[in-house]
This record gives sequence, C-alpha cells and structure tokens, in this order.
Amino acid sequence: MRIERVEPVLLGYHKSDPPMRRSFALVRITAANGLTGWGEASTNWGHSYPTVFATAIRDVCAGILRGQDARDVRGRVADLRTHLDGYLGRDGLTGQLVGACEIALWDLVGRALDAPVCELLGAVRRPIRLYGTGTTMFDESPQWHARYFDQALAAGFRGVKVRLGRSVEADLAVVEAVRAHVGPDVSVGVDSYWFHDARTALTLATHLAELGVSFFEEPVPQHRHADLVWLTARSPVPIAVGERVGSPDAFARLAADHAADVFQPDASICGGLLACLDVAALAAQHGIRVVPHVGGPTAVGLAANLHWATAAGVEEAEFDIDPYQPLVDELSPALALPAIRGGFAAVPDGPGLGVDVPDDLADRFPYVPGDTYAEVFPSHERGRSGAPA
Repeated sequence: MRIERVEPVLLGYHKSDPPMRRSFALVRITAANGLTGWGEASTNWGHSYPTVFATAIRDVCAGILRGQDARDVRGRVADLRTHLDGYLGRDGLTGQLVGACEIALWDLVGRALDAPVCELLGAVRRPIRLYGTGTTMFDESPQWHARYFDQALAAGFRGVKVRLGRSVEADLAVVEAVRAHVGPDVSVGVDSYWFHDARTALTLATHLAELGVSFFEEPVPQHRHADLVWLTARSPVPIAVGERVGSPDAFARLAADHAADVFQPDASICGGLLACLDVAALAAQHGIRVVPHVGGPTAVGLAANLHWATAAGVEEAEFDIDPYQPLVDELSPALALPAIRGGFAAVPDGPGLGVDVPDDLADRFPYVPGDTYAEVFPSHERGRSGAPA
C-alpha cells in the first residue's frame, strides 16, 4: 500500500467563548489504492501557526513519505525522525509533524484492514471517563464560570478544570465559586497556562489545596525546568504538565527529576500514538498518573487521543466543553458534548480513527490568520502573573 500523496489541510472558524479565531492543522495521506488517512497536529489548543506546519508537510514530509509502504508505520516514523530530529530537534514542530503523519498512517492502515486503530494497538473499544475543560473568559464573574460547567454536569461529568490567569485573589474566587457549585463529589483541577512564577504558584497552590483541587496544570513556563522541580517538591496540589512536552525524551527528563506528578501527553503534540504509549509506560514505572491532554482539536485529534488512551488503559481524559465545536460535532456526532452520557466517551465506531472527513470541509471552515491565543492573551506564557514585560 504505497503512499501517493501527503497534503496539509488547514481549517478554522470564529468562536465566542472567548471571541477569537480557532485554527487547525490536519494532514491527509492518500495511498495508491485510493484509501485516505487523516492526522492532526496541535500547538496545544488547535494550532496557532498552521501555515508553518503546512509548509513543512509539503516541503519536507511529503518527499520523505511518498512511494513508501503505509503499512510500516514504525518504519515511516523512523524515516521522519531521521530527516527531522537532527535539524529541527525532537520536540516542538518535529513532534507535531511526526505525530500528525503517524496518526494519518494508523487511520489509513485501519481503514485498509477494516479495524479500529485501538485494535491495531492491542486493545478493544471501552469507555473512558472525561473531565470538562473551562474557558478563558476572564472578565466574567466567578458565578458565570461556575455555571459554565452545567452542561457537562448534566452529561454526567465527574470532573472539571478551571482556567486561571487573573491574580491569585481573583483566581481563588473563581475556584471557590466552582467548588461550591459542583459540590464535593466532582473533582476540580486548575490550569494557569504558564501564568505564574514558581513562588506565586506555590502561594496559589497552598490555597487551592484547601479547596480540594486535584491537580495544578502548567503553573510555570515549561522551559523553567528547575522551577518545576522546586514547585513539585513543595506543592500540596499535584503538578501536571504535558501540552508543551513534545517527545517521550522530554517526559523522561521530567520523570527522572521528579518535575511533575501528572503527565498529560497529546498525540498531536508529542509524536503520535506510539510516543504516547511510551510516555504512559514511562509514567507507570515512576508512579506518575497519566491523563491525556486533548486541547480542543477537531474530531481527528480527539479520536486519536482516545485510541491511544484506550490502548494505554488510562482511566480519564480531557474533553473540551466549548459549546461551539463544529469540527467535532459534524465529523463525529458521537463525540459531541450533547451525545455524551454518564460522563464517558469511547473511540468512534468504524475502521481507522472512525472519523470521516468530507471533501468540502476546508471550503466551509477555511483557515483565516489572526487572533491566536498568544495575541488575545499576551500576558500568558511569561510566568510573571501578568506583569508587563
């Protein structure tokens, strides 16, 4: 089954919570027999720089993969790594490119064999518990954020995640309101998206522990490795990282240095399904909990993460509860929030990823540049609690 075409497909739409563009980077791999597989790359929340991804797919990855056997997924990953790792590094863009292509190859092979990807990985379809991710509508009241989770709670979710990024006092007020609203039996995690330095993060964690918060995600910038080690050793709330970790090697360093308590690998970020399975095995050796990151991709990326999570035997995964997600709802209605029952989801029915992508999707949801997360929230990622540069 020879690979004939490798093509990037960029998508996007405008959302309201918060009002901004949401962009996506997919790859379509077509075999000589006409079968097609789809993969997706992410920068952790859709894709903020899809044209960079598209250029690398066209100019580098397509030439590496064309003419090769799609069935040898490990061989194709090795080919990509040979050409990319030594020149672009093993993380960042390389992890996204390899991950997207590997996901597409698994989808293609699954369709050829009429089998779901999770079965190719040695597992069978099973339900996975979900937690619902909140939103960055920072100007809204604590009560508004508490009510934001109502649809998820009605769908049976037993866990939610609050987005932080104001001040210590304002963030605590939101978490207090959410805890009071969801009750003691629903787990509450938080995500500050690199907003703090280590000391303000520890101050916040001390108060979060009193509210029974189950994890503190991305408290400080990922590249401040020593700060993560320092904070993890002192925080009364487990520290979670993963959406900026682009390879199993990077996760291995975190594990060796005790720089996190929870790993959140994402196949569209850290190199694909096999890489995530490696991370899950590494975490098991170090007693680290694994909760897949699923940062609002299309149904392609969502399904891919559910497939490896199924194979890894993980118990819980992230789920974006934004009310407007047409690239999930249309491509895989069973994974749309209104279809969730009991707070669980499973990989879609059907071969490969189980997601069918229509030919006109890019025409209906075209990529338009601008309004990326970094542009809308420039104070994040500095690790200074919003202090000016």
